[in-house]
Amino acid sequence: MQRTQLNINIDPELLRKIKDSARMSGKSLASYVAESLASKIDDVSFPSINSRFSEIEDRLQSLENNIQPLIYGTQKTTAFTPQEAKKCNQFIKAIFEKERVKKKYKSTKDAWDDLLSHINCFDQWNEIYTFRLKESLFIDHAEPLTSDEMNRLTKGKRCPCPIRTGLINWINNSDQGKCCCADKSFPSQQTICEKGSKLVDDLYGNKL
Repeated sequence: MQRTQLNINIDPELLRKIKDSARMSGKSLASYVAESLASKIDDVSFPSINSRFSEIEDRLQSLENNIQPLIYGTQKTTAFTPQEAKKCNQFIKAIFEKERVKKKYKSTKDAWDDLLSHINCFDQWNEIYTFRLKESLFIDHAEPLTSDEMNRLTKGKRCPCPIRTGLINWINNSDQGKCCCADKSFPSQQTICEKGSKLVDDLYGNKL
């Protein structure tokens, strides 16, 4: 068997004990130390790479389960009713008007394009939603986004509502697509459903 040399520094008293044990076992010091180390290593059970990965995944899943209530705790957990959808549409329209004036866009189109860029970056958004949102914002007496449309838009998504998220990012000039579900400075989706445009004056106060 090929061997290599290992030089270590140990306590003199420990070395004496090792020599005594080697002598009592009838083995040379080198053989006694090598066999003792081999025996100790054989007794140690090293988890396989797969089991280590599995353990890490379990810990990450547990961490995610603990964090999710903090992130999504302020979000709506029940389906939109027609009345709630109406309140949401009123809120969106009021926010758009406030922000359009606040940011002093050259035109309503510029404000719309900027807002849309913060909403249509989410996977669940599509051209139909773009048309429907534009229709509800700018056409008098047009049918606003319905409860069915809002339920389809928010069902099972990591960012529960791209419109709410987009509004927050638009207002704060944040990066497009940034998840801000846990932003407690902005009304939760449920609060928006309950109070609608009444929230807007509290949000802006006398800032304009």
